[in-house]
Amino acid sequence: MNKLKNKPIGQIVAENLTAAKVFESHGMDFCCHGTQTLENACKDHHIAITQIEAELSALSQLTSQDHSNVSVMELNELTHHIVTAHHVYTKKMLPVIAKHLDTVVEVHGVNHPTLFDIRKNFVSLRKELEPHLEKEEKSIFPYIDALATNISLPSVDFYKISQPIILLEQEHENAGRIFDDINNLAQGYKPPADVCNTYRLVLRELQELEQDLHLHIAKENYLLFPKAIKCELERLQKC
Repeated sequence: MNKLKNKPIGQIVAENLTAAKVFESHGMDFCCHGTQTLENACKDHHIAITQIEAELSALSQLTSQDHSNVSVMELNELTHHIVTAHHVYTKKMLPVIAKHLDTVVEVHGVNHPTLFDIRKNFVSLRKELEPHLEKEEKSIFPYIDALATNISLPSVDFYKISQPIILLEQEHENAGRIFDDINNLAQGYKPPADVCNTYRLVLRELQELEQDLHLHIAKENYLLFPKAIKCELERLQKC
């Protein structure tokens, strides 16, 4: 496990998605702060690295259909996986959560005014994510798929894949920060005692979307994007 101490925690999650449970349980942000090494993350959270290593080792035996082979997927397999496992879910849940938030703000907003801020942040998150997903599906992912299958590259508005990746990663950071604010406003998604089932439901939906987004971003930032940059470079060197 010593080899893990200098590895970024975002990369650790991307290579073994079950590791997300360990970092989330200790409040370690592998999304926006995924470039932080395991050793530094443990220092910042005042946790013995041996404890985290032991928990990661225990989880390493766990596998699931979704969590098994992502780190070894080919580029075109990985883009397909990200779309089917994360984009479809996100695009489905954004309008659902928006509708539920409107309901609970109307019913509980007077007694729980932080709901107004939660909804305001969620509106910003939705405006960030929807065009982001469309851009990936319509432009970035088809280009990456063409790189992977060695076919003619589609017409794009960038010179190298690293250029849009910089912007995509910035958008990932923005989305992560917005969800941090939502999480704090919702006090870790713990429902007040006097609220209805829809209030409880929307908190659970927000929490699940945040957890999914963290995995989604880790897969792109630490698996898909580095592989795409490397593949493009190898292809250019052959020309």
